Amino acid sequence: MHPMTLDAIDFNLLYRLQKHSSTYKKKSQEEWDGKAWEINERIHEGFYNDEMERRIDLDGVQSLLDVGCGPGTFALRFAPRLKQVYALDYSPKMLEVLEHNAQKRAISNICPLCLDLEESWEGVAPCDVVIASRCLEVEDMRAVLQKLHEKAKKAVYITYKNGGSFLEAEVLEAMGRKITPKPDYIYLLNILYQMGIRASLDFISPQGEPYGTFDSFESYHRSTLWSIGEMTPQEEAGLKDYYEACQKKGKTPAHKNSSWAFISWRK
Repeated sequence: MHPMTLDAIDFNLLYRLQKHSSTYKKKSQEEWDGKAWEINERIHEGFYNDEMERRIDLDGVQSLLDVGCGPGTFALRFAPRLKQVYALDYSPKMLEVLEHNAQKRAISNICPLCLDLEESWEGVAPCDVVIASRCLEVEDMRAVLQKLHEKAKKAVYITYKNGGSFLEAEVLEAMGRKITPKPDYIYLLNILYQMGIRASLDFISPQGEPYGTFDSFESYHRSTLWSIGEMTPQEEAGLKDYYEACQKKGKTPAHKNSSWAFISWRK
């Protein structure tokens, strides 16, 4: 019988089991394609982005790989300060929006890469710094973390959801929705530990700032659907009652869980 030590626990297997049973599923390429221009309208500014930029050390850095780059949230921010940026995403439409944004800003040193995080990265060049912001909804976390580690010459910076839901508990309660939580950030720390990587942990939280404002129940409903998936008529009714009650009180309705674990390590 093997002694029950930390090393006897397969945290990547536990992650995969929790991921498989979770209410929350990975969005498809087609779903992200369909949201690309809408996301582009609101993703480039805000507390989270400013905090990410503040925490990423670019001293002596010439190249950066932005994994899950979307419409260029960070690739566009960092490109003017670097020699080369590689922007990786599996949504062709996101990369199309990124190139549109880069052209508008006269930025010419971003190389787009249309790849899935869980497919081969054989042709991806190693970079001084690798970032993966809010994009690690993957099946095999250890394999993806290993890729991030191997492609970084100096440092890796990632963020992952703090908590088992993309929606605040108040919203789930109003809907009457019972969920099976998604894997929390602690899985990543333990997987990294078993890979021999001693990562640093911090958090990026909105500090009382609401995730967003909604000018109608329809827009609030659409955004909630994106986070939770299909709703029953009873859940939709509960969500509407909650939204209208908040409106009467002059209160911003709770929405997405905006707290993120910020995990980083140097090589």
